[in-house]
Amino acid sequence: MYPKVKRVRRSGRVYEYLELVEGHRVDGQVRQRVVAKLGRLDELTTSGGLEQLVAGLARLDSPPLGTRREVGPLVLVAHYLDRLGLAGIVDAAVPMRGRASATHGEIVAALVANRLCGPAPLYDVAGWASSAAVAELTGVPAMLLNDDRLGRALEALAPVAERVRSALLLATIEKFAVADASRLHLDLTAVRFAGQHAGSALVDKGWSADRSIGRQVKTLQATTKTGVPLYFRPHKGSANELPAFTAALDTLRAQLPPGLVVVADSGLGYLGNLCALDDAGTRFVVALRADTGWAARFDDDPTASLETLQPLDHVSAREQHLPPTDRTVWKGALRPFPVIDDTGNRHDLRVAYIWSSEEAASVTQGRERALTAAETALTRVRNGLGGRYYKTRKQVDAKVATILGNNTKDLLRVTTGTRAGKPTITFTRDTDAITRASRLDGLYALATNLPDPLDRPLTAVEILKTYKNQWIVEQRHRDLKQTLKVRPIFLHNDDRIEALIAIIGIALLIFGLIEAELRAALGQNTPLPGILPEHRAAIPTTRAVLATFHGLHLTYTPTGPQLDRLTTIQRTILAHLDIPLPWPETIK
Repeated sequence: MYPKVKRVRRSGRVYEYLELVEGHRVDGQVRQRVVAKLGRLDELTTSGGLEQLVAGLARLDSPPLGTRREVGPLVLVAHYLDRLGLAGIVDAAVPMRGRASATHGEIVAALVANRLCGPAPLYDVAGWASSAAVAELTGVPAMLLNDDRLGRALEALAPVAERVRSALLLATIEKFAVADASRLHLDLTAVRFAGQHAGSALVDKGWSADRSIGRQVKTLQATTKTGVPLYFRPHKGSANELPAFTAALDTLRAQLPPGLVVVADSGLGYLGNLCALDDAGTRFVVALRADTGWAARFDDDPTASLETLQPLDHVSAREQHLPPTDRTVWKGALRPFPVIDDTGNRHDLRVAYIWSSEEAASVTQGRERALTAAETALTRVRNGLGGRYYKTRKQVDAKVATILGNNTKDLLRVTTGTRAGKPTITFTRDTDAITRASRLDGLYALATNLPDPLDRPLTAVEILKTYKNQWIVEQRHRDLKQTLKVRPIFLHNDDRIEALIAIIGIALLIFGLIEAELRAALGQNTPLPGILPEHRAAIPTTRAVLATFHGLHLTYTPTGPQLDRLTTIQRTILAHLDIPLPWPETIK
């Protein structure tokens, strides 16, 4: 059977009707017989019936024998999409009529698979799907993943994106033992966008981590201590960190049981915000901002000084291989830090004062670079006195003001004047001011309201180790931008931008689940033999896991699809993750 267009002329006009016909033999000759009249072609197109019909036929279509499709990492991704129930969650939020054409949930699932298996700018998804086993593993024919259908799915997802995020958060906690939400690490990053985006409520110019300004969307991520990003939410590119943290915490507290512990950097380290967290019963370990006055409290505390800080038994993962003499030295102390909030209530917080030899050296070197740069610039001014740009003292003073930033204005003594009608300038380092500024180099403060364990007091090293696990969420930021290749992005519709970021967050969730479950199956810090090129062993990352499946294909045979013969490492990974083979392997 196959579709056929029949043209009928009526009243001077030509109408096209779509019929389903089949061939049969009459007296040895092939004739066509109409099986069903499907309707007028223009009416089917307008009503969406044609798309449903084509989709239905595409689902029934079987490729010719010998056809090969790339399976690759899809065999992993499709398993996790199914376990999460992603398509069902999306379809429950945005139901649509008809089953023949792909639902919004199916399109979203296919886009998530694309982010993980074929990361590239969002272009020609249908071309990727036609060469990959997308239809076989997700049930979505490649021909349905055209730009128009993708756009409609993105626009349908945008209004319910937060509802979908919340549903996925709960589903992940319920179905995956590695998704322990008792402690979450929060952090923001920026995703760069190309184009103008005039009037966008999301894309705006803002500062990013590399200290540059560009058009971007900020994304907040909440990740478990096992590296599973449970929550991923976009914010305007120029947004302040604090409202982003506050909005995320409101959602997380509403979804999660009591006892949540939040770990964050100084973007959350305002005293008023920490008091609000304490009132809400949320435990935290947060780096305090300099303007909270923690340094002055440290100076005023007669029991606190750099000399009295106790050595801390902490070695970072990147220094494990170094001899003890070459490792960073850590010292610290846990001290009371009572705070009175705006309503007059007292909060008995504590602060772990942490000193790091590496941080001290970094701050000292940074100050020296700033002083040297300022002196070099002042020297150029002095050499140009009386010239084109520095004819008057007023011009010299204006230039000096731009040279001396907040980090150096109190550390250099600069004197300007006039002699014989010509401006003068002298400058020297203020050694006393530099000594005072460097007295706390390498020291920072971590605020907490964690209670003491039942059998002993809480220690500074426990607070430090909890905070140092912040690298987990930063690692996911790197995976977001490098492995999933989400930048730059070329969308111009805010709804599509919102939805695409939601899809990226779902892809990152699956990315984290694969890594966490495989590491849990192997055992903590256990390397997996053969996961790296040249059969080297390493603690597995999802990036390496996905790479091991590239090149795996299926082939259509008279007995059905068959997978290429699996390699040893592919077989090992599937066994550890308890993923069954969707088709039998080729027998060699």
